[in-house]
Amino acid sequence: MSKNKKILVTSALPYANGPIHLGHMVEYILTDIYCRYLRMTGRDCIYCCADDTHGAPIEINAQKLGITPEELISRYYKEHLRDFREFQISFDSYYTTNSPENKAFSDTIFCRLKEKGDIYKKVIELTFCPQCHRFLPDRYVKGICPKCGAKDQYGDNCEVCNATYATIDLVDPYCAICKSSPILKESTHYFFRLSNYTDKLRNWIINNPKNQPEIRNYILNWIDSGLKDWDISRDAPYFGFNIMGEKDKYYYVWLDAPIGYMASSQHYCKEKGISFEEYWIKSTNRK
Repeated sequence: MSKNKKILVTSALPYANGPIHLGHMVEYILTDIYCRYLRMTGRDCIYCCADDTHGAPIEINAQKLGITPEELISRYYKEHLRDFREFQISFDSYYTTNSPENKAFSDTIFCRLKEKGDIYKKVIELTFCPQCHRFLPDRYVKGICPKCGAKDQYGDNCEVCNATYATIDLVDPYCAICKSSPILKESTHYFFRLSNYTDKLRNWIINNPKNQPEIRNYILNWIDSGLKDWDISRDAPYFGFNIMGEKDKYYYVWLDAPIGYMASSQHYCKEKGISFEEYWIKSTNRK
């Protein structure tokens, strides 16, 4: 590896809904060792990460504690930083996905995809709680898994058989807040045309020599079973970024969370007066 090459290193974003545990810390320690080695050998390396701060679980937990989601993520941010310091993890930038940089990147990526025709609107049926007067996102509704019959599973996936599904697929669903039975109600949502990228993703998975065989086969099972277009919006109330031009629609957390790596590294580069593009464009523009 050339000593002149700029290297950007990241770790999985911890969710700002609970403490860091030892299972998390193993990854950060190994990554920190790798980054220390790069720096000791004269490489230009920055190590960026952030708290993943949006989504229904955080809203639910904050509601239970009687505080705002902003107060909750601030509490865990301080706790996470303390734990990383005690384990001597040396991030160059440890940031948050609830940042102005991340909002700007999310809007830019959303608008460019929309201009390309990769994002469209569709009316769908969702679970709605008449008692709470709100649509129920994945973590707000529980019921019986439609695949294996396991009880008390969330509305997006089964923790017993790992099946994925929509909230309306649950058997005997109930609201995770008030325990009442939801009804079906229509809402207009934004979708990303993931199905258009089936061939591109399959070719990359198969032809990239760095992909481990077991990981490659696991992902190919998803692709070969048929990729479905992805619902990338959520109805208010929702803790996240409001979608441009919309009053009551928000980006689904899994749209803006991965973009948090870009936001964290841009924030660091701004503070240090160095070029963000050198790390995120030139260093990743490989054939």
